[in-house]
Amino acid sequence: MPKEPEVQANTFEIQVLMEKSSSDKFRILTIALIFSGALNIGLVMALVFSALGDPELPTTKLAAEVNTVLPANRQLIQDMLKLSFSELLVTLTNREAVEDGYAKRDLALSVLTSSHFFNLEKALSNASIQKRSVALSKEQMIELYPGLTDEEFQAVIRYAYQEKWPLTSKGLFLTLQKGLKKGRERSLCEAFFVTPEFYALQALFQKTEISQELLLDLSLEGSWEILDQFALSQREAIDLSIDKRRAFLLSYLTLRSSTAAALLLKSDFLFAKTRLVDQGVMLLIELLREKSPEGERYCIELLHSPRTDSVWKAAAEKLYAFAGENVPLPFDLQTALTRFAAAPTVPAAKAPGPLKTAIVREHTVQDGDTLWKIARQYKVTVEELVQFNDLEKDRLHPGMVIRIP
Repeated sequence: MPKEPEVQANTFEIQVLMEKSSSDKFRILTIALIFSGALNIGLVMALVFSALGDPELPTTKLAAEVNTVLPANRQLIQDMLKLSFSELLVTLTNREAVEDGYAKRDLALSVLTSSHFFNLEKALSNASIQKRSVALSKEQMIELYPGLTDEEFQAVIRYAYQEKWPLTSKGLFLTLQKGLKKGRERSLCEAFFVTPEFYALQALFQKTEISQELLLDLSLEGSWEILDQFALSQREAIDLSIDKRRAFLLSYLTLRSSTAAALLLKSDFLFAKTRLVDQGVMLLIELLREKSPEGERYCIELLHSPRTDSVWKAAAEKLYAFAGENVPLPFDLQTALTRFAAAPTVPAAKAPGPLKTAIVREHTVQDGDTLWKIARQYKVTVEELVQFNDLEKDRLHPGMVIRIP
C-alpha cells in the first residue's frame, strides 16, 4: 500500500513518454508525407512538361536562333554590303544554297532592302511577306525574307528594271537630300510627291496655296525621322488645324530652316508678327535668306511695332541687306523708318496686315458670300483676306465685316 503513489508516478511518466514518442512519430510522419507529396507533384509536372514541352525554354532557344546569323551567311552579307545596286540585282538570279535554308539571292535581296531601300512591298504588290530580323552585330540588324518563290523573285527583278526609282519613301527622301547640291531630277521629285509621308505634309498646307516644291524644300531641311513621325501621327489622328501647321513650322524653325521662316510669313503672317516672342522673331529674321515681299513687309512692320531695340535693329539690318546697302552707324530707328517706310495711316494695333496709306475698304458679308468670292470681287488673294482680318477659320456669316487690304 505505501508504494501505490510511486507506482502511479511511474505510470504517469510512462504515459508522458508514450505521448511524446507518439507526437514525435506523428510529426516525422507528417513531414515525410509532405515531402512525398511534393516529390510526386514534381514528378507529375516533369511528366507533363516532357509530354507537352516546356513553353518557356523552346521559345527562348528559338528566339536566339532567329536572331543569330550563321558565320557563313554573315560573311556573305558583309561582302554583299559592298556591292552596288546593279551588282545586287544580278545576284538575285543566284540560287546557290547557303546556310539556314537560304540561297545567295535571298541574302542579296536582304541587302537591297536594308542598304539601298528597295521597295519590296511595292514590287510584290503588297503581298504578305515573311520577315526574319537577324543581327549581324550588336549594332546592326537586317531582315531576311524566307519562302519567296521563283515567280516572286522574277517580279522583284522585273520591278527593279522597269521602275526608274524603285525605292521606299525613305530611300527617295535620302536620295533627294543627297542630291541637293547637284540639282533635283524632276522624276525623282514626282516619285516622292506620291508617297504617304509627303501627302500628309501637303494635306496640312492644303489651304495655304503653297507649292509642292516649297514643301519639298521644307521637308528636306529636316530629317527623315521628323517627317516619318509626323506622317505616323497624322495616320493615327488627322489634324489639319492651323495650330498643327504652326507647330510644324516652328519645329523646323528651331532647326534653322530658312524655308520654314518663309512659309510662316506666307501662311501665318499675323501670328509671326504679333505672337512670336522677341527671340523667335530675331531667329525668323536671321533665316530670311532671300528678299521677298513678305520678308520686307515683315521687317517694316516690326519697325512700327512696340518691340525691343534688338528687334528693331535686326529688322533694319535685314532691310538694308535686302537693299544691298550698309547699315548707318550708329543705328537710328527714325533713319531706318525714313529710308524704308512711312508711318502707317491705320494704327498697327487696330489694323493688322499690310501697311496702307489709303483708307481701308470694308465688305459686309451677305448670304452666299465666300472668301474666294470676296477675294475675286476686290482682286486680292484669299490668303491676304485671312491674314488681314486674322481669321482662324474660313467661316463667314451674314453681317460680318471683312476689311479689304
